[in-house]
Amino acid sequence: MHNKNIWLYLKFPLLALESVLIYQSELSSDKPLAIISSHKNVRRIVCCNDASKQWGVEPELSLTTSLAICPDLVTFTENYSQEKLLLQQLALIAYRFSPEVIIDTAGLWLEISSCEHLFNGYENLLKQLHEQLLQQKINVVNGIGENPLAAKLTCSDEFQKTVPKKCEIHRNLMATRLDNLPSTPKQQRSFKQLGLNTIQDLLKLPRCALSQRFDQVLMDTLGLLVGEKTFTGDRFKPPQSFYNEVQNPQGLYSKESLLFPMKTLLQQFCQYLAVLQCHSLQLEWTFEPLLGKHQKIILSLSGSNNSWSNFLNLSRLKLERIDLPQSIERISLSSNKFIDMPDLNVDLFNNQFDLNKEEKGLIDNLSARLGLEALSKLVMSNEYLPEKVSTLEPIHQNLDSKYIISKSYKPIWLLAEPSPAKWCKKQLYWGKPLKILSGPERLCGNWWQSEQKRDYYLVSDSEGSRYWIFRELLNNQWFVHGVFA
Repeated sequence: MHNKNIWLYLKFPLLALESVLIYQSELSSDKPLAIISSHKNVRRIVCCNDASKQWGVEPELSLTTSLAICPDLVTFTENYSQEKLLLQQLALIAYRFSPEVIIDTAGLWLEISSCEHLFNGYENLLKQLHEQLLQQKINVVNGIGENPLAAKLTCSDEFQKTVPKKCEIHRNLMATRLDNLPSTPKQQRSFKQLGLNTIQDLLKLPRCALSQRFDQVLMDTLGLLVGEKTFTGDRFKPPQSFYNEVQNPQGLYSKESLLFPMKTLLQQFCQYLAVLQCHSLQLEWTFEPLLGKHQKIILSLSGSNNSWSNFLNLSRLKLERIDLPQSIERISLSSNKFIDMPDLNVDLFNNQFDLNKEEKGLIDNLSARLGLEALSKLVMSNEYLPEKVSTLEPIHQNLDSKYIISKSYKPIWLLAEPSPAKWCKKQLYWGKPLKILSGPERLCGNWWQSEQKRDYYLVSDSEGSRYWIFRELLNNQWFVHGVFA
């Protein structure tokens, strides 16, 4: 039996490094890599990959010492804004597995007990979540507990793919060393002086005795740990607009070098769309140089799909049409125009397909290559006179057609201007004699300005060609208006 409340803590031990590497296509994980930060004018290692650890580089080591033992070490300065953006992106992935997600400084909390039946068991949930994170090339370990703090304290050195039983979860928490408990250095010294090594040792002491020796902050922490207090962290909610960016202080000097970070941003954007279950109608790229003015690209979309490869192809076409500064330091992607994800048709074999996908894809490609102003579409309006029924409108303007379809025969091809015909001695002529086959069908329009009344007929000549012809009732004149195939 599992406890009713099961919390999962996801810890990302290389978050500082991965927030930089995720946008670097030219760096291999085989190279020794490390993140550094400055503290009291001393630059130290924050985190490093396995290749650097093989040389003896480790966190808290000074940069001078690290370079002495590993001259080929590639270092990056810690970027807190990039770490925060990556955590937001990882929270989007986690949100697909749990409605309760809380962002920590270097990890995430998920309440998973409410989702056990949805994923047909904890094992399936953990397996799918782990696979999603591995696809992002993110290192992750986890902890499982009856509350958020317990899950964090019991975080292991690997990713657990099964949820232990209630008694085992409790036993793991009690065996946790007090070094992991949020506390001050002074309190840690007191623990050692009292001979307390584990959470169990601390909780065996009477609560009144603990309150006399330690401050209220530690007592509140113990209350959270045993479930007497409610964890009040802010629950993550996907934002209603998307924004993400990548910074490269060294600069990107060609359009080709922009494509890899753009691809990564688009993949993150598609994950955002999947969570919101919507399609995007517009993307905005911003390219900022170290010096000078930034350049923007606005990509209008038909809302046909959420494929990052399609977005990247359209962005590349747009990119070819503009001149960029010599060196780009920052790339940002934003979007705030969305539509609900359309319902797809299902065929006999339960395969989903979109009847208009190819048409919308063609529109997106043409607008990206030629510009939005170069495209128009034919719209049918509720007009009686045939030459006023169809009008050209902007391709991305959503207009509901109110055209009433007539059951009478009409030609596809209308003449640019109606051509005069003659009525002579009860015979109709348009270069040659014409025979009336059916009609009339009376059409009226513009009664509030200058009323027009026409009687339309279907006619043919001696060779079988068919024409659409009308008689203007106000002046009794005949005109050929269309030709049938």
